[in-house]
Amino acid sequence: MNKLPEAVTSKFTELFVTLHHATDDLKIAGAEANLMGDFNQVASINELCRKLQALDADIKTTVNNFDANYNNRPVDKGNFRKLNKNRTRKPSRRLRVKIAGQIIEETTIAQTFLKTVRVFGFDKVAKLNMMVTKVPLIARTSVHGGYQTQKLCDGWYVTTHVNKHTATNVLKEKGKQLNIPVKLESIE
Repeated sequence: MNKLPEAVTSKFTELFVTLHHATDDLKIAGAEANLMGDFNQVASINELCRKLQALDADIKTTVNNFDANYNNRPVDKGNFRKLNKNRTRKPSRRLRVKIAGQIIEETTIAQTFLKTVRVFGFDKVAKLNMMVTKVPLIARTSVHGGYQTQKLCDGWYVTTHVNKHTATNVLKEKGKQLNIPVKLESIE
């Protein structure tokens, strides 16, 4: 189990401790039922103990199988390719969006992106359940522990960890889904 991330390992340890405590409690209850002569209850408690022990064993087997399968996977190191050869890593200047009769052009792509999503309507966009950089585009709660940038705007957390390429794709897709015409221009 030492191959899993530390947070996962600690949760499994807590689970195993809880299972052992539950099994011990059942054994005590079984002993008390035995002393009172309630053998039907003793049989059912013994069955529950066996099920908990089987669950414990199944979880341990699954964790061990995960470790074995994870360590046996081949690692591709030399197959890195750019998705788009024309795309460079230099920072782009700005993004201009024409939507609903207004022009949105801010100093950064993230600010332009946020204001455009606001024009779409946070509640409408949230219903579409879109993910950006593996977190929800819009949510009522913040994603903690990640590197993603989220801005709090009108009670919604909007993921603004986007580059020009991602921002244009997301805004075009949302415009199509919401039937709102969107025109995007890159300003160098």
